[in-house]
Order: sequence, then structure tokens, then C-alpha cells
Amino acid sequence: MPTGHQFDKTGKLPPEDVGAVRNEVPSTAAPSPSLRRRKSVIVVLAAIAVVAVSVVISSRRHPPRESNAVRLSLGLPPGITLHRSWHPFEYMALSPDGEMLAFAASDASGQSSLWFRELGSSEPRKIEQTEGALFPFWSPDSQFIGFWAGGKLQKIGRSGGTPEVIFSVAEVAQGTWGPDETILFARTVNSPIFRVSRDGAKATPVTSLLPGQVSQMWVQFLPDGKQFIYLARTSLAAEDPHAKVYAQRLDGDAPTEIVTTQHRPVVADEYLLFIQQQNLYAQRMEWNSLRRIGEPLLVARNVAASPAYLGSSEFAASQNGVLIYGTAEGFPVDQLRWYARDGATVGGVDPVVDYQQFTLSPDGKHLALNSFQQHATGSLWLIDIGTNTTTPLTVDPHAQSDPVWSPDSRYVAFNLMPNGGSDPPFLVAKTEVGKQQLEPIYGDNTAHWVEDWSPDGKFLLTHDTRTLSVLPLTGDKRPQPVYSSSSRKDAFHLSPDGRLIAYDELRDGRWDVFVASFPAFQDIKQVSPAGGVQPRWRGDGRELFYISNDGEMISVTLERGSPVKIGAPRKLFDTGFLPDATVNQYAVTPDGLKFLVLQPRKGYLESYSVILNWPATLKTSQNERFDLTP
Repeated sequence: MPTGHQFDKTGKLPPEDVGAVRNEVPSTAAPSPSLRRRKSVIVVLAAIAVVAVSVVISSRRHPPRESNAVRLSLGLPPGITLHRSWHPFEYMALSPDGEMLAFAASDASGQSSLWFRELGSSEPRKIEQTEGALFPFWSPDSQFIGFWAGGKLQKIGRSGGTPEVIFSVAEVAQGTWGPDETILFARTVNSPIFRVSRDGAKATPVTSLLPGQVSQMWVQFLPDGKQFIYLARTSLAAEDPHAKVYAQRLDGDAPTEIVTTQHRPVVADEYLLFIQQQNLYAQRMEWNSLRRIGEPLLVARNVAASPAYLGSSEFAASQNGVLIYGTAEGFPVDQLRWYARDGATVGGVDPVVDYQQFTLSPDGKHLALNSFQQHATGSLWLIDIGTNTTTPLTVDPHAQSDPVWSPDSRYVAFNLMPNGGSDPPFLVAKTEVGKQQLEPIYGDNTAHWVEDWSPDGKFLLTHDTRTLSVLPLTGDKRPQPVYSSSSRKDAFHLSPDGRLIAYDELRDGRWDVFVASFPAFQDIKQVSPAGGVQPRWRGDGRELFYISNDGEMISVTLERGSPVKIGAPRKLFDTGFLPDATVNQYAVTPDGLKFLVLQPRKGYLESYSVILNWPATLKTSQNERFDLTP
């Protein structure tokens, strides 16, 4: 497609181009390299800046009489970076009136918040009191924005102010706002879609997971406010040929299949926008009867999207013909770098696969990774740090996750998902390094996330986000609960002598690091005074590391006793990433002198474009249709 007009680093159109903005139609230019998905974790990418000149507002308020669409390229001003996540949550929301874009981003301090940009302005605006915001969604009148942050669905006016709580949802949730103030929300996996009561006191399911479905996500109201669509997946692996978009009525009718796609769809007036193989298509709909009109037509090529996990797609559309989408080129895999305690860079590791979890073997010779993509050999990979060579850890083709090392560095335990995450959701297995043969350990119909291997090698620690269990490796191999509470918990790690356990827990909307005796779970003490995640032990058990809410590597000394005495937190260095409580973003050597830290990808370029009156592009795409026939 035409490259359009390039904006300078301030986000403004150069003077010589202000009068040159013209109507353009798409070409058949070859797309840039497909967007490949990368590792986990909250990642900071190149900045987003949505810029427009007076033609944007003029064209929006007074739709052009010409049949062609207007295209503009979007500048990337410095200092603002998109909030990324391992899920991945590339998601921006364009207001229904087409005037304003909302997105989660970070400023130079590294703090993530909600940001707004009016399409008629050259500068984005940070919205205070929205720290950690994800999944923005607009009210039908474009006056309020909803979002999830800190275990709550919240809303705030487009001019800012104090956020109001819509409903408390501990898990990450994505919402949609109906014309009669009805709000629906979807949780990421193994959950139906819910309707929030008018008083915000309760939430009631409005869908049911069909057999084989593991996720119902990306819920959005249809124009009449009485029906909604969502993407249902049957696998969380990279390829899910059975993923489909369904429409359903609020009154509980059976779902109606609309289209097959692995990506987040968007409703834009009388069209359904969806992605197939990085291409964006528009399917015209008669929404009242849920009838397709004609065939899907091509709108744009090489739109940034990932089929893995929840099926993200990086585009947004208003209800009056404004479309914004991202394209990408370069290598989108984050880098692993070694740091000394003072923050000096002392080396690196460069995986040749995308990945979402990594863990360092106790002897420091290998990394175990699980890829976000599904491969013929499965999802687990082994990196020899000395030679920087990457080989499959197993040859089993099923999805695997969360590798954990045995204390002698000989074995790796992990979760096995035979159906890509569908019921039964998780099995526990292990493999001997270099043998590539899978050995099952335990499995039932309950999730048992593998977290740690005991120092004596006799058991694994597993959890279901609420309850921690011990899984013996000999004898009766059934999980035995040792600690449970109503709060979410993660990152359980035993001290080298096995007498203490460190973990992070979500309390009152904030993650903090705690230490307790093991297995009694007595003398529970909070380690992080102002938020923290991902605790890791030094090899002698006398020092504990964690990541603060600001992304700082923190050191805390421990003096054994009854109870244990915890020293004051001490900053070592800035990690450069946004912390996530549920994934591994760093590893530390047993001597506590070196840290392997996830670094945001570099040299990865992403650009954004806007099309005004985008339906006008469809007349040029009559020969580029997408066949819906299975």
C-alpha cells in the first residue's frame, strides 16, 4: 500500500506535505515480513503516536464526497512506549465517534498508564490515576473509557478525573459497553462472558463454554445493544483452526457462528473486521438477522497480529469510517542480557525462537524456554549457554509450558497440555536433558501449575493460583494441599535448605512478596513494603531478590531465626522492563552476582496508519476476496 505521508519526530506533518494530503487507494505492494510473536512478559515496544492534521477532523465531521479513502501515516514521537504483555495484549480502542484513540503506554519513567490522543492533536495525553491499565473500551457516546487495572474494571471520563469502579475482577478482564449502560466482560481463559448488574454488586454469566472451548474473549456489543460477538478458541497454541467468532443475544439464545478466525474481531457499523494470515478483511453484515452480505473483502495487508494464546490483532475502528492499524517488520523477539549487581552489562543470550518463559539451570549451564508458538517438537527448548545453541527439549508435539529444573540440573519438569489448554487442562511431566523423551508424572481434571522442584528432589510445588500443593515424585503421586487462601498467588520458590518459601500474592489490588516457613506456612512476613513480584533466592538462602513495581531489582537480606529477620530493601539496578507477577522476567546465578534479564526487543519497527472512510477501499478489492467455505 502507499506509504503515505511521514511525520517528523514531534508527530507533525512537515510543512511541505500539509497541502499534499490526498485521496489514495490501496495498491498491491508486497507486504513486509509477517509479524512473528515473541516471548512473554510485559514488553516495551517502539512508541505509538496517532497524529492528524485538520483534514482528519474535517473528513470525519464531513465525510468526503469522493469515493476514495484518505490515507495517512502515523508519526512515532519519542518518550512514549506501548504497554506490551506476554498474553499478548496489543490492544487499542478508537472512540465510536472517531475522535480519540485510547491505549496503554509508558512514559520515560517506565510507569504504565492509560493514554488518550485526539486525532486532531499532535500530542498524546497521559490519564492520571490509571496505572497498570489494560483493555480500554469506550462508552457508546464516546464520553467515557472503561479499562481493567488493579483487579477492577473501572471507568473514567475522556477529560480525566477520578476513576470509578465498575466491578471487581481479580483476573485480567476485557469489557464492552452497551447503549443502555449494560457492561459485559470476558476473562482470559476457561471462563464464560459475564454481565455486570446495574448496581455493580454482582456479575451473571451470559454465555457457556461449549465442549472443547478454552476461551471466550474479545466481547463487543453489536449496534443494537441487544446482541454481542466474541472470539471462542479451542486451543491456546499458535494454531487453532477451530477458533470462531460467535454472535449471541443478551436474553440467552444459542450462539450463532459468524466467521472462522484466530484473531480479535472488531464491529464497525455494518461490517465485521477480522484477520486471516495477517490480512485484514471486512465482512458486510445484516446484524438483526446475523446474515452475511456478500463475501469478505480485503482492507489492508500485513496487519500486526498473533494467533497464539488469545489471538491478538492490532487495529481499531470507529463507527463512522475511521480505521487505525499497525504493521511490523524486524525481529520481534526480546533479548536476554547478563547484568552485574551494579547494572553493568556483562554478556547476553540470543535464542533463535520466540519464547514466553525461561529458567536457568542450577549449574548455570542451560536455559529452558517455552515458546509461544507451537512447533512440531512441542513448545520447550534448551539453550546451551556456553555455545548459544538452541535444541528442542522434547519431541512431543503437544503444547507445553512452565519448565522447572531439578536441583541436580538433570531433569526439567513442566506442564503438558494435550489439547492446547482444553480440558483436562494440565498434566505434569518431566524429561531428562538430552534424551527428549517425555515421562508423565500426574494428571487430572484440575490445573496444577508447576512452580519449583524441592532441594532434596523428592517433590514438585504446584498451584492453581489459589492453593499451593506438594506433588510427590515417588509413591502416591497426588497433589497434597499445604496452603490456600482466596487471593491469587504465584512464583513459589523454596529456599536452598527447603525450610522457607517465597512467593508473590495479590492483596487489595497490589502484588507483594511474602516469605513463610515451609511446610507449616507459619510466620508469614511481607518482604516488599510497596509492591513486588518474582522472588528468587541466592544459593545460600541469605539473600532474596525481587522486582519492584517500578522495575527495579531489589535485594533483601535474611537472618535465620524464629521468626526470620528481614532486612531493608536495597535497590541494585533498573531492569528496564515492566514487572509481571505471573511470568519469569529474570534469573539469578547461585552466587547472586549475575542476573539474566529480559530486555525489550530492539530494531523492531512498527508503524501505524489511519484510513478515513475506509469502506471506500472495498470497491478496489473486488478481486481480493476471502472464501468462508471450510
